[in-house]
Amino acid sequence: MFIETLAAVALMSAGDGQERAPAMGGGQERVAPRGDYRDSCSGEYVNRGRLYADCRTRRGEIRGTSIELNRCSSYEIRNEDGLLVCGPFRGDYEDRPGGGGPGNGGPGGGWGGRASITVFRDSNYRGASYNFQDAIPNLANSGMNDAISSMQVRGEWEACTDAYYRGSCRTFTGDVRNLQQWGMNDRISSLRPVRRGGGRW
Repeated sequence: MFIETLAAVALMSAGDGQERAPAMGGGQERVAPRGDYRDSCSGEYVNRGRLYADCRTRRGEIRGTSIELNRCSSYEIRNEDGLLVCGPFRGDYEDRPGGGGPGNGGPGGGWGGRASITVFRDSNYRGASYNFQDAIPNLANSGMNDAISSMQVRGEWEACTDAYYRGSCRTFTGDVRNLQQWGMNDRISSLRPVRRGGGRW
C-alpha cells in the first residue's frame, strides 16, 4: 500500500509539472503587458520576449512595431508616433516601409503620395516584407510568389493569382490584415497599381 501511495504521488507530481509549464509558456505567448499603447495600438501579442503591435502614427497610418520586454520591466510601454517605446528604450519597426527592403523604389519608399504596396509573408503584417511602387508582372524573382498573406496598400492595386495579371484578379484600396478572407492567401503572383479614374499604370 505504501509503495502504491508513493507511485500515485510521483505520478501526480509529474503530471503537475507537465501541465504547468505549457500553461505558463502559452500564457506568455498570448498575454500582452499593460500600458497606454493599447489606446492607439491593436493586435498586440507577446512572442519570445518581444511585444508586437500595430500602432497608429500622428498621421493616422498604421505601423507594425515591436520591443524587447526585458528592457521595459521598470517602465510603462507607450506608442510614440507608431513606435513602441518604454523609458529611454525605443522598439523597432516591423514593416520597414520605405527603407532598405528588397523591391523598394528608392528613398522615401511608398509612404508618400505615390501608389505603393508593402506585402508580407505572414498575416497581420508579419514576416518577410517587400515594398513595391511599380507593377510586378511576375513575383517569382522576389521570392514572394504565392507567399503573400497580408498587405499594406497606398493607393489602389490589382492583385492576380497568375503571372502577367492573369488568373483571378482583385482590386484593393486599403490594408489587408489576412488575405484568407479574400481567398488569395499564398496565391498572388502579380501586382500592379491602378490609376485614379481607371486604367493601369
